[in-house]
Amino acid sequence: MEPNLGSDHVFRPATRADRVDALRVLANALPGRQPVDMELMLAAFEVALENCSRWGLSQATREILQGSLPHGFMPSPPELRREVDRVMAPHLAARRREAEERRRYTWEDDKPRALPAPKGNPEAVARWRVRRAAQQAEAAVKSAGAPVDQALFADREARKTRTAADAVADFLSRQDRRQISSSAENVSDPDPESTDATKAGSRLRRSLKAKQ
Repeated sequence: MEPNLGSDHVFRPATRADRVDALRVLANALPGRQPVDMELMLAAFEVALENCSRWGLSQATREILQGSLPHGFMPSPPELRREVDRVMAPHLAARRREAEERRRYTWEDDKPRALPAPKGNPEAVARWRVRRAAQQAEAAVKSAGAPVDQALFADREARKTRTAADAVADFLSRQDRRQISSSAENVSDPDPESTDATKAGSRLRRSLKAKQ
């Protein structure tokens, strides 16, 4: 049977009732040795079938009845579990490949990249197109960005056209204002270093204006 890739029901865990139903079918359809302790036999099958899926158990039972075992008798607990694992192997491999693709096409900050388009499977292509459209829509929303707070960035547009010389002049202007404010607070005790910094700033500003 071809694996039904991507179907969640394939991995749905089997319940105790599912396991009992499978054993009832096998025990009534196939000859086998009569167990000495029925409860012990059921407990052994419970251990063997731990964490198996409902679909896997059902498919393994079907294939055993169709002759997948090298004998025509009731399978032992290990034999039944091996059959379940065998029919589940393609699905588990597909799940691992899908997980690996998600890991390979994910940025370090867990933002998915664009997955490569699959080939040969129309359903997979359709799912890829849906995911790709969702990624493009998310990227468009993020590129638009959040609205700018004019109270915090009132000069945002002006900053875009500002040159390096304008930035230096603006910095020096702020430095001058700080120096003037500091000088006003310390008139009685002027700081020589502050005076030198102000003079240096003035010389640099004149040099920039001369270059322009």
